[in-house]
Amino acid sequence: MKKFLTILLTLIFLLSLVAGIGAAQKDVFATSKITLKLGAWASSPAEKKIVQNQIAAFKKLYPNVDVKITEIVGDYNQKMQLLMASKTEPDIFYMDSMPAWQYIAKNVLEPLDSWMKKYNVKTIGYESSLLQPFIYKGKVYGLPKDYNTLVLFYNKEMFKQAGLTQAPKTWQELKEYAKKLTTDKVVGLTMNLELARIQPFAYQNGGKVFDGSKPVFTDPKALEGLKFALDLFKEGICKTPKDLGAGWVGDAFADKKAAMTIEGGWMIPFLNDRKIPKDQYGIAELPAGPAGKSTMAFTVAYVMSKNSKHKPEAFKLIRFLTGEGGQKYVVEAGLALPSLKSAGVNFAKTYPERKALVDGAKYAQVYFYGLDGTKVVDVFNKAFEDYVIGKKYDLKKNIEERVKQIMK
Repeated sequence: MKKFLTILLTLIFLLSLVAGIGAAQKDVFATSKITLKLGAWASSPAEKKIVQNQIAAFKKLYPNVDVKITEIVGDYNQKMQLLMASKTEPDIFYMDSMPAWQYIAKNVLEPLDSWMKKYNVKTIGYESSLLQPFIYKGKVYGLPKDYNTLVLFYNKEMFKQAGLTQAPKTWQELKEYAKKLTTDKVVGLTMNLELARIQPFAYQNGGKVFDGSKPVFTDPKALEGLKFALDLFKEGICKTPKDLGAGWVGDAFADKKAAMTIEGGWMIPFLNDRKIPKDQYGIAELPAGPAGKSTMAFTVAYVMSKNSKHKPEAFKLIRFLTGEGGQKYVVEAGLALPSLKSAGVNFAKTYPERKALVDGAKYAQVYFYGLDGTKVVDVFNKAFEDYVIGKKYDLKKNIEERVKQIMK
């Protein structure tokens, strides 16, 4: 009996010692000053202000954690890779959807699954399409900070003069409207001749250009949808901004050289800067094709360096920036859409005229094509140029030739 009591007392002492060590570790986090580095590319003053406000709010919760913004000017990916080579990269940093898998495959990013489980962060809270580029082999490597979708911007006065009372809802209407709105001085539609704007037509026709793991180059339904969009250029009722003597579609639309354009929500602050009254233009979802609706989403996530010396604190910062506390500043600024679903509801209420941007997230395809994303985009863009500018009207053959040249 005496031996049993001795063993029991020893166990109690050891357990209390372990508990004390755990408490001491928590106290270290609570009392010791640490500094986290947050990497971001150069951006507008308004976007910088969002991050600054988020960090100030985070610091109120964690007063002993300093967050320093490392602004990376110039070629972001090139400079980030140099920092990684010297193991001096920030603790957390921006990651665009397009190169995400390339970074993950190099084993330089921290998987977030265990941290998400520990701090009760669930992927279901985010728009599901936005997570795809940051999930690799079943593991989560980034949480999206915000996003934008493609929508149709249209000039209300031009519509009124042409007897059009609402935005086009189908392919047929889009083509009819573009024809009706095209004059000697104005083109019905302007957009860039690139996959990042034309892809939705492939999905609206029931096709695809990416199957979740690899690119799909010559899906028959996709080719048919892409040809519909490219033929708008061929018929002269859609032109690139360059053809209109404009720097980009925003200028062409603001200068009334085009009645409609397909572009992202970043058009809104641009039009505000150009002093274009909000009642002069409308925003609508992209017209649906034979297979339904589709659009594109462009997103950026926060990721964590595998070399971070402060991973618990770094994840708490990611959790805050992409959670309710941080996302409210995204809503207030109105520059981009919050990635958190609950914050998206607040965004739609705050900016009812931008509802089309939020609605598009439900069926959007993210701008992302796996490990060879840049090459995939190059294949399609050059094939589109062959079709429209080079007048080689066999799109399938154009793509197959470009695949041989580029996908080596």
